Amino acid sequence: MSETRATSTDHTPDWRVQADCRRPGYYGTDHWFPTGTKTRADREQAADAKAICRECPVAMQCAQWALARREDDGIYGGLDVQQRASLTRKAVKLRLTDAQVASLIRAIWADDARGPLVDTYLRSTDQGEGGHVWWRGRKSSYTVGGRVFTPMQLAFEVGRGRAPEGPVRTSCGEPYCVASEHLTDGAMRWRHAHLTAAA
Repeated sequence: MSETRATSTDHTPDWRVQADCRRPGYYGTDHWFPTGTKTRADREQAADAKAICRECPVAMQCAQWALARREDDGIYGGLDVQQRASLTRKAVKLRLTDAQVASLIRAIWADDARGPLVDTYLRSTDQGEGGHVWWRGRKSSYTVGGRVFTPMQLAFEVGRGRAPEGPVRTSCGEPYCVASEHLTDGAMRWRHAHLTAAA
């Protein structure tokens, strides 16, 4: 008597299963399909959707998939329709490799991540004398692109181009100054202390 068994084969799960936007109870599908870019609400929705995408473990696969399919609506992998169209034109014209396209995608992510921060900083600050900058708002935290910042953290990231490591403090003697060049984080203070000790 012969026995018949199913043969198991290796199965690579679809990358979409790992996407943050597919998690149960997460945002609805509409969140990734803003109705346009004319209103502030639409622009904020798009910025928030992109911020969520940039943190997703399969953001690169999603962006590349949308580029390959020439998706003409919605946000995929942190890229909107205009960004994908521009990237496709550049890739075709310059005959870019997949690795070069991936580098351009990362550059777009970096620009998008910084843009809303700069906008918030410029809208919320006043230039003072002596190079000091004052925050106009009274809130102690602000949500930008799905991330929460104190005014000092936001100002530091805008000026330094990176997230702060540890607490942000002023170095100018003015306790409420948010001029980015007057701010230090824990890593900068640690390096300064060790360089001073070594000198």
